[in-house]
Amino acid sequence: MFRTESWKRVRRFAALALAAALCMGGMSWAAVGNGVFEGFVHHIAQQITRDKVEFAVAESCTSWFYEQLKKPSPMRPDVQQLSFVTEEDRSHACAGRYPGINEARQAFAHSQSTLSLSLTFYQLALVADRDDDERYDANELRDILTSLNVVLLQEDLPVQLLGKLKGKFDDVRETVEFTILTDSMQALYSKGYRFTQADQAAMGRVTGES
Repeated sequence: MFRTESWKRVRRFAALALAAALCMGGMSWAAVGNGVFEGFVHHIAQQITRDKVEFAVAESCTSWFYEQLKKPSPMRPDVQQLSFVTEEDRSHACAGRYPGINEARQAFAHSQSTLSLSLTFYQLALVADRDDDERYDANELRDILTSLNVVLLQEDLPVQLLGKLKGKFDDVRETVEFTILTDSMQALYSKGYRFTQADQAAMGRVTGES
């Protein structure tokens, strides 16, 4: 009980301190939003990097398994040719990673979906920066959180806001739930947000196309 009450007092004090700093000009919402924006896009960009690796591996292994199926089996009448696999095949990295071509194809399809979702979420994060100043102001933070159906509390600190955005991204990616993402994008577009040339350039940097 004591610990709970103490923690509540700490949270109230921190929230009051943040509000006082904002009022006195010691900290601006732009500065707060800058940290949230940078942390959020960095978190998504890191996942995109991992997703690209998973996608490349699954794609390569799927191709490798197909190549094995195309190999002609040696004509040996004294041996039943049911599933001829050479020692070289068994030692291949793909053979150790996936039991067979079906698993490789499933991994390829899944990695393709998760990479696409991560890239689209990165686009959402950029669109939510309405004026392309690489920070979220109070309105932008409220709009992106609301569009994702994330509860915004008055006492939330920047680290908590960032944690909520990162957590929402992780949850949506885990379930590969595109509907939540597309609904969020539509909600922002209905408020006048747009995918700008600056956003396109930022997307190019993360995808390696610029």
